[in-house]
Parts: sequence; C-alpha cells; structure tokens
Amino acid sequence: MNRRERVLRAIQHQETDFTPYNFHAVPGVWGKVCRHYGLNDNYAAAEFIGNHIVKVGSDFNYDPWAAQVGQVQLTLSGGPVHTDLDQGGELHRDEFGCVWDRRGSLPHPRAYPLAEADDPSHALEKYTFPDPYREGRFDQAKALAERYRGEVFLFGKLGMCLFERAWSIRGMTQLLIDMAERPEFVEVLLDRILYEWNLPIIEQQLALGVDGFYFADDWGTKTGLMFSPAMWRRFIKPRLAIIYQRCREAGVVVGQHSDGAVGELFPDLIEIGLQVFNPLSPSVMDPIACKKEYGHRLTFYGGIDVERTLPFGTPQEVQQEMRSRAKAMSRGGGYILQSSHTILEDVPMENIVAYIEEVHRMAGIE
Repeated sequence: MNRRERVLRAIQHQETDFTPYNFHAVPGVWGKVCRHYGLNDNYAAAEFIGNHIVKVGSDFNYDPWAAQVGQVQLTLSGGPVHTDLDQGGELHRDEFGCVWDRRGSLPHPRAYPLAEADDPSHALEKYTFPDPYREGRFDQAKALAERYRGEVFLFGKLGMCLFERAWSIRGMTQLLIDMAERPEFVEVLLDRILYEWNLPIIEQQLALGVDGFYFADDWGTKTGLMFSPAMWRRFIKPRLAIIYQRCREAGVVVGQHSDGAVGELFPDLIEIGLQVFNPLSPSVMDPIACKKEYGHRLTFYGGIDVERTLPFGTPQEVQQEMRSRAKAMSRGGGYILQSSHTILEDVPMENIVAYIEEVHRMAGIE
C-alpha cells in the first residue's frame, strides 16, 4: 500500500496499516527542517518526512505574473497614505486587486478594489476578473502532478473559494453589511466568482489528473459562524453545491477547509457532497465528539493543536497528542493526521523534530 492508496482507503472509511499523515508549515519552518536534517530542498524534506498529500495549484493572495512597482492608496488607521507596491517588499497586490501586507508569517489584507465604491453594483459591472486561462498558470501544478501522480494523494486546490474571495474584493466589513443590506449585489458578486473564476480553475486542475479537490473558505470564529446559518445557506451553500457536484461528477474526492467553529454546518456540507474536512482544530471543536457524530460520513484531516500543544507543549506532549489522536480518530478509517493549521515559526524546533519522529514511528521508518 503506497501513500496515495493509504489516503484513499482512509477516505473510504477503511482502516489502514498506519494512519496517513502530513506535515504542513510556512516556508521558514521548512527551511529549518532542511537545515536540521541536511536536506537539499522542500521536496527532499517532504519525502524524508513521508508526506501523504501534495496540493497543486496557484496560491491565493498574490499576482504570479507581476514584477510590479506602483502606487496604491491605502486607508489605514492614520488616514489615507500612498505606499509603493513592490513584489519583493512588504505590500503586494494580487490578481484581483486586493493589497496584502506580507510582514509576519502569514499575509493579511490592507486594501480592497471595491471597498470605497458608492455604487457597488455599478462598480462590479466595470470590474474585470483575472483571466483563469492565462497561459502558464498551471505549469508548476502540472509539473508537481507529473512528479507525484500515483505515489501520493494529489489535491487540486482553490483558496478563497467564495466568501473569502468576495471580501477580498469588497472588504470584510462592507461585505457583511452588504449581505444584510444589498443581498442582490452579493449574489451577483458570488456568481461572478463562481462562473468566471472558480469553475474554470477547477476544470483545468481536474485535467491534471488530481485525486481530489481542496477548497478553502473560512466561515467561522472561535465561538461560531461569522454570519448566520441562514445567510450561509443563502449565499454560500448553493454555489458550493455546484462546485462539489462538478468534482463528484469527475470522480474526485471533495475536501473543504474552514477555520473556526463551523461544526453546525457539517450536515449541510455532507448533504451537498463533502467527504474530507480540515482542519479539525481542538481549540474550537471536540475531535472525539466530531468523530462520534460524523466520522462515518466525513474524513477529518488535521487535529494536532497548532495553538497550544505545538508551540507551548513539550516534545513528549506533542507526541502523546499525536498518538492519542491517531488512535481515537483512525478507528474505522476516516482520519488523516496533520497539524490543525499551518505550523508557524513560533513552534520550537524540538517540537518539530518530535512531530517528525512520531510520524516516522507510526510509519515504521527508521
């Protein structure tokens, strides 16, 4: 049984020789792993660790074509300022026109193309989406797919799937207001995202021969949804159903990432075809309760606490959590072990080593 087969069996709710696993980290952490073990690059590190999953596709918050230098007016706490945009600097404008601050481990948004529109519907009519078919868009994804096809589980990926893409265009606060006050505008915006971007991107990645598709769209906070379940069912669910249906028709696995306490949406997600949920964060969900209620319908992917155990626990506590989580969640299949989110640079190296040593122990790697 190779890594791809092990993941597929887990998703089919069959027990495997050991729990399939993955290591997911920011570039700085991958660099530390390479230096610690004397590995040449991230590819070598992923093979050394024994990762079971490779995601192919383009990243969600940058413009892959631009060596851009320009000016953008940002509304900051101190008022409007003009700031240089430089691909190698702190700020970067993505293909959709959202400006991201790249300081720190994870980028965060600073300005949005339609945030200040007095007439958002008119502004949306004039707004142009990026060309999803631009030549070369999936060259790297194709190379990755050819490199790993048949050996590991290949997830196509689409970040900022619906809600996140909409707020990256309109602004988070303004979009939430629009959902209450301008629902027709939100419907049009989401439909354009679905038909002018998402479905063309999905089709091209399906053509690469992926095993599944991984959608990312955060809907939750630590205590609940960012907006009402009724709004999610109006704005997000029907469009997500179209996306999921296209993937199921193509015979690939459907995976969804959403941070936050979104467990109340599991019945809806299962209804429209979800098979794999990530990240199963212990800080907002009880993994055992999730397994008990939904483990026969969903495969959970994640579960090792990146907020407390990995950054603040001892190496022994990291390994104990991994062992107990794998034992409880893998009964009857339906579990892929990984950190509950991206491992950041606040995780001590000894805990990263403990994580790697534990998955090696699970896999019987000397």
